[in-house]
Amino acid sequence: MENKSFEELLKELELVVSSLESGNLSLEDSVKAYKQGMELSIECKKRLDAAKECVVKKVTNDQETNLN
Repeated sequence: MENKSFEELLKELELVVSSLESGNLSLEDSVKAYKQGMELSIECKKRLDAAKECVVKKVTNDQETNLN
């Protein structure tokens, strides 16, 4: 998962959600897909949080620089 881009992970998550929504999976396959989807969701959130932190730091640094 770590070698994939955010966009690749998100696309994979979308495919998992679509397969779950289709209603064509067995219970066992649905549980596996749900688990995979949760793992993908958690990884996407981690990456979004990291990106947000970078943006906030950049904006804060720029504001501090402009004040001096």
